[in-house]
Amino acid sequence: MASSKVHVLAVPAAAQGHISPMIHLCKFIAQDPSFTISLVNIDSLHDEFIKHWVAPAGLEDLRLHSIPFSWKLPQGADAHTMGNYADYATAAARELPGGLENLIRKLGEEGDPVSCIVSDYGCVWTQDVADVFGIPRIILWSGNAAWTSLEYHIPELLEKDHILSSRGRASADEANSVIIDYVRGVKPLRLADLPGYLLASEGQEVWKEICIKRSPVVKRARWVLVNSFYDLEAHTFDFMTSELGPRFIPAGPLFLLDDSRKNVVLRPENEDCLRWMDAQEHGSVLYISFGSIAVLSVEQFEELVGALEASKKPFLWVIRSELVVGGLSTESYNGFYERTKNQGFIVSWAPQLRVLAHPSMGAFLTHCGWNSVQESIANGIPMLGWPYGGDQITNSKFVVEDWKIGVRFSKTVVQGLIGRAEIEDGIKKVMDSDEGKKMKERVENLKILARKAMDKEHGKSFRGLQAFLEDLKALS
Repeated sequence: MASSKVHVLAVPAAAQGHISPMIHLCKFIAQDPSFTISLVNIDSLHDEFIKHWVAPAGLEDLRLHSIPFSWKLPQGADAHTMGNYADYATAAARELPGGLENLIRKLGEEGDPVSCIVSDYGCVWTQDVADVFGIPRIILWSGNAAWTSLEYHIPELLEKDHILSSRGRASADEANSVIIDYVRGVKPLRLADLPGYLLASEGQEVWKEICIKRSPVVKRARWVLVNSFYDLEAHTFDFMTSELGPRFIPAGPLFLLDDSRKNVVLRPENEDCLRWMDAQEHGSVLYISFGSIAVLSVEQFEELVGALEASKKPFLWVIRSELVVGGLSTESYNGFYERTKNQGFIVSWAPQLRVLAHPSMGAFLTHCGWNSVQESIANGIPMLGWPYGGDQITNSKFVVEDWKIGVRFSKTVVQGLIGRAEIEDGIKKVMDSDEGKKMKERVENLKILARKAMDKEHGKSFRGLQAFLEDLKALS
């Protein structure tokens, strides 16, 4: 006999930063006994994921499935993936729809038909799969609301030849002087502040094809859940709601739905750092993490090391094994470790939600992935923005110019060497200056608003998610 529950099939993009918000959403849905959740990852990522997965108590109807994919990404998309995105995207569009269709048919034959698909915005191919089965698709937008408006305006950005131009990548002078002032719901920004893929010179035709296809598909979604909160981006939410209707909603910060203060991760976390933080002074620690994809050159690593030593600030640094391109010599790393062993603590991966909530946290040097930015805001931590690519560039602009809760450096990770003097100056500005104190005050105010958004009685994000669940119950 077929299940009477609403069966939600959740499909995150294959990257750590996209999986975490999807998991928080899935756990929230699974708390309601009206639902069954099937979380679907590509096979290599699924095999790694289940090693770290602990089934939440009482959420037995949250199930894990996989579909085959020729690319092996046990820890999700990495620098190699992003450097070969055209090939990756082509393979995904060719292979993944058929695998998902086969899984949905199998579940139906087992008496557990799928009622709807909740998928990452980037998984645009899931709309075609939903159409095959005549079921609705819900979009989870794992970035901020402003990014949704930028994507929504892609036809105009292309028409004005501001993105993915046949002239090739804009020069630095052009990128910094051209102002984009026609994206509704977003304050004017420089061409250089657009997400990096919109200015891509390599794989340009593939990116153009992806953007042209997925921009209008958003209009067909039953709901668009944005992992941000209204008070942070009210103007953008108001515009996008006027275009797409009341089912375009703020749904974040999603991690606040999870009382465990844990993200589901694809790498083992080192919790010893929390005990080290216990011994540090209140508000003194600089936390450094470039996320799961960004990489540094050996030269850039050495400049950052020099700045940290000169700053004399206690630091917690996430150094993944693949963070430094080409790797560090044992002599170089050991020298750095010996010189700073009484100043810093190094881990290969950190329990970030608990790190950011720790009383000794002072500032976050971040690649500006949206999860990191929002987690920092919701814990009242000012930032030093050092983006790698994608929407991180735009996020960094908002942190520094719109919300005034951090600083950014003269270059991104991929644009050239940032000297130790500039890095040290940035650390001092955020952690020691009068302007840094003002940043702290501003981000503390945003922290209050972020947590208010998820208040179970009056929070705008929480009430929107409840309305979303009530609508899905009609699918049973």
